[in-house]
Amino acid sequence: MKTSASRNEDGGVALSSIVFPSLIGRSLKDENGREIGRIVSFIIDSSGEVREVLAENKNEEFTKYSVERIKVDQEEIFLVPEVEKRAENLCGKFPLIYKKREILEKLFRNKEIMPEIYESLSAELDKSINEMRTEAQNLLNEIERQIQFQENMIKSLHLARTFLEMEHGVGNVRDEIFRQSLLSIIREIKYASYRKMNLLKTKERVIGVALQAGKEGAEASTADSYVGQKPVISVRMADE
Repeated sequence: MKTSASRNEDGGVALSSIVFPSLIGRSLKDENGREIGRIVSFIIDSSGEVREVLAENKNEEFTKYSVERIKVDQEEIFLVPEVEKRAENLCGKFPLIYKKREILEKLFRNKEIMPEIYESLSAELDKSINEMRTEAQNLLNEIERQIQFQENMIKSLHLARTFLEMEHGVGNVRDEIFRQSLLSIIREIKYASYRKMNLLKTKERVIGVALQAGKEGAEASTADSYVGQKPVISVRMADE
């Protein structure tokens, strides 16, 4: 299988640069570095392309994940959250489509493209733009839902800590059990806060690229009023 090396924005190595068999038997971790399970194999489609990774957790339960969510950072393998992967794809495609739309508008304004070609291509690009706008809104809704979930989790953990502290204070919980439970709660608060922070950063990225693309799109779309005209096609001839 031919692979090529590439790196993600955060420095992690994309899975396409790794020979898949070398990952079998390795530990798969979440964004906080906690083990999700052990990679047991990969799932291919009818053409033989690897599509999913199959992992087994400590309860001997199997779960499959898209290989696009796998990231290798040095010697560790991480599962990128689905919303982050969706945001990465959106932030990569959104500006590119808008740039193509802008170039198309300039070609039409300069009378270097036929009106029927302009109309056909602009319709396809506008369709893609509308689909990405819908995806951006759906993604923002999902991110907001997950942020709320983490906020509720943090609140519940603080309530749990309060109960633990009170019961330990009156002598209903032994010191050793209290210390173990308190460490577990504090660790989970840290993990939940980290997840919330990452979600907020992802939300800012999505909003930022959507606003920028929308601004560029508004500037480019003014040429639509010229569609009814029949421009003369400019052809540049070089002297031989």
